[in-house]
Amino acid sequence: MTAFLHYALGFPTFIFGMLLLCMLLYWVIAIFGLVEVDSMDHWVLFDGSHHGHGAEDSIGALAGLLLKVGLGGIPLTVILTVLFLLSWLISYALAHLVPMPEGWTLLNIVTGTGLFAAASVLGFVATVIVLRPLRKAIAMVAPPEEAKVVLGRTGLVRSAVVNASQGYGSVEDGGGGLNVQMRSPDRELPRGTEVVLIERMPEHNAWRVVSKAEFEGLDLPLR
Repeated sequence: MTAFLHYALGFPTFIFGMLLLCMLLYWVIAIFGLVEVDSMDHWVLFDGSHHGHGAEDSIGALAGLLLKVGLGGIPLTVILTVLFLLSWLISYALAHLVPMPEGWTLLNIVTGTGLFAAASVLGFVATVIVLRPLRKAIAMVAPPEEAKVVLGRTGLVRSAVVNASQGYGSVEDGGGGLNVQMRSPDRELPRGTEVVLIERMPEHNAWRVVSKAEFEGLDLPLR
């Protein structure tokens, strides 16, 4: 027990432990109905109007990263919980393997910082490996329902640009919101453009979008 506490409460493992404890507290609050499980998605990934431009860039980058690694559609709460748990386990294991000097010496801080970075990267990779099959299972169970939820809804471009080959944005779905890949074959749409989702593009795992102004002006039919 002494050895366990030594590594669990040592630097940097205790950082992941505190983060995991915060997520567990969030889950307890969610169980009592005080917050929604996916409300963190709305606060972090969609509520860009309350942040500065630099923060909004970071929010968009986070949403895009989750989509690119195949975790789009999984609540951020679940992702962070699994990430902190796996990072804690990896950090604990690394602390056994890498000799750590006693006390808060410079060598201790440098070594611990390196372990923290390694555990974070390995934890993220492990999280993608663990959760990606879950994302695929959700997509296999209910793709038609997802299409019905977002078809014709308005969204906001979060990437630097949406064009024929790349881009993503956020879409309000009446709940915590969705991150979706977007494509605009006809013209480029810059960040912040309000758009309407008009067609599913399964070959690109994305939605064809047009600007809301264009949609209202041309009165395009939904397919």
